[in-house]
Amino acid sequence: MGLYHTTDSNGISELCPTAEKMRELLDSLDAPGAYEAEHPDVSLVHDPSGWSLSVYPSGVVTFENFDDPDDIPRFMTGVTRNQALELWLELSRGEIHIVDSRPWLTNEA
Repeated sequence: MGLYHTTDSNGISELCPTAEKMRELLDSLDAPGAYEAEHPDVSLVHDPSGWSLSVYPSGVVTFENFDDPDDIPRFMTGVTRNQALELWLELSRGEIHIVDSRPWLTNEA
């Protein structure tokens, strides 16, 4: 299990949070005013690989690698909080191939 961290909508990071903490962070997206936050998303980064999953209040999830300048960000819409938690748990365990096998979309034509 590698290092991973989450970042909340206030920019506060937590190293290796439990699944319960991840759930709380995802649930914070449903708080009043979540859409108006400066950074309305919450994210989990798998530190050794650079892969990141950001979850937005609207149910959009983005999957990208900040360490790879050639990476093309992917996204999904309509993701439930439970599905987002499942994705985060997979990424936190370093199961990048499982996360990557999901039906991601890109903005490329």
